[in-house]
Amino acid sequence: MNMISTLVSQKNKRGLFTLFASFFLLAVFGVPSASAQETVSLSVSPTIFDMSANPSQDWQSSIRVINSNPQELQVYLDVVNFAPRGEQGNAQFLPVLDGEAQGNTIAEWIELSETELLIPPEQTVQVPFTVHVPEDAEPGGHFAAILVGTKPPKGDNRSNKVETSQIITSLMLLRVSGDVEESGIIRSFRPTEYLFDKPQVEFELRFQNTGNVHLLPQGEIRITNMWGQERGVIPINRETLFGNVLPDSVRKFDFTWTGQWSIGDIGRYSAVATLAYGQEGRKFASAETNFWVVPLKALMIVLLIVTAFIVIVTWSIKAYVRKMLSMAGVAPEGRVRRIQGSPRKVSVVAPIEAGILDLSDRLKTSDSLSDKLTSVREFVRVNRTFFVAGTLMVIGVVLIVWFVLLASTQERSYEVTIGTGEHPVTITSEDVEYEALRDSAPAPLGNATTTSDSLPTLRIVNQSSIPGLAASLRVELEAAGYTIADLSTDLNADKNNTVIVYAPEYAEEALALSQLINGALLSAFAEASDADVPITVYVGRDFENEVQ
Repeated sequence: MNMISTLVSQKNKRGLFTLFASFFLLAVFGVPSASAQETVSLSVSPTIFDMSANPSQDWQSSIRVINSNPQELQVYLDVVNFAPRGEQGNAQFLPVLDGEAQGNTIAEWIELSETELLIPPEQTVQVPFTVHVPEDAEPGGHFAAILVGTKPPKGDNRSNKVETSQIITSLMLLRVSGDVEESGIIRSFRPTEYLFDKPQVEFELRFQNTGNVHLLPQGEIRITNMWGQERGVIPINRETLFGNVLPDSVRKFDFTWTGQWSIGDIGRYSAVATLAYGQEGRKFASAETNFWVVPLKALMIVLLIVTAFIVIVTWSIKAYVRKMLSMAGVAPEGRVRRIQGSPRKVSVVAPIEAGILDLSDRLKTSDSLSDKLTSVREFVRVNRTFFVAGTLMVIGVVLIVWFVLLASTQERSYEVTIGTGEHPVTITSEDVEYEALRDSAPAPLGNATTTSDSLPTLRIVNQSSIPGLAASLRVELEAAGYTIADLSTDLNADKNNTVIVYAPEYAEEALALSQLINGALLSAFAEASDADVPITVYVGRDFENEVQ
């Protein structure tokens, strides 16, 4: 349960009555309940209304106030305006004061059917309300909140001012038609630093609403390495993970991207943020930033290998050229030496041809296998410089090819944390892949005919380092009737075998599951008996063959 606690102070009858409540809009938008004490729980639904109306129009709806306690609960309702405060999604509640109401704010337009309720134990009460939009209502956005508290107003003046240490809200975002301006810009987009020693980067994106109506910017941040390969996608405001940006305000969004480590991904990264907003024709805003992921130890190893390879190649070429010139009778300084017989032409392949002839002559003079091996060893010893250089060059080429293959890997696992504070949202590459796959309807694995009522709940962890394998398995197991409680990825694992870890009392269920997953390995774990999920499937690389 989550709670927004407020404290109302009323100094006199007119009172400069100000109600301030700092809260994180993500928590309000996404979590529909609150609790101030362990024994009292109160919630409302829905937690947000996003509505449109014309001047002189009445807009009707209702909220549900839910008492999940074993005792009846007396609650009080109030309507206040709210405005943004700061860039963290905080808000300032502004009640309408006696003698100052002029009908210009949405809080004055909202009429509650009831302001006091007695809710029976574990019951829900529907509270209708009407929004009377005046004829001269200003076009654009208007914002209010219905506060539901458990304490009555203080003093003799019961003017719809709830004073309470326990309160929940339902937000009202009203769009009045007319000369509505939908405009916004990405004020800034940057990482908190520009040089990192591991692929874990925090981003700050600040979106400014320059119009007169609330905007919900939606889009993504796409991260690529210096080779152009995608290394992560951060969703922004998908499924209303974040709140709206109110007019004439700036909203800061915080993200943390954690990528899978690979030496091939050392270097410069690009992050491109693309946002769309607006109801009266979609508009777009974009921004790009760059950062570097340079682990010092790995960088030193790479530089050492590259330097050694360059030195070896340079030295080998020079030695080969000297040998070639020497065989042609040319001194290293370019002077032609006098040699017996006809003058020779400079030939690039002459040293190789001479070596082949030398080895052939040695083998011809050897009769037994032992003699031939001795001749080969002697040949290698005499030409050891050539063979050492050649071997090192081959190793260098192999390492370079390996590095390029690592860098050109199209997908890697990643994890994204959206928001900070008490209620961050974590999304993995498996979640993104699952969203893309779940609309498909694959046939159940094997010949499964059981129903979900007889199957245990599972947890799936991707330890293959191949993005999407765990998501594919989840889709297939759900099609077979299983319930998946959790889907995650282990960024530090690279396992070959799929392993099913189970509580001992679920041995038969684990065996049946193993038969469905192409004979996955089984491992009983006593401590799993106390876990909420008795069976965990650790997906390895071997499952890739089954997917293909």
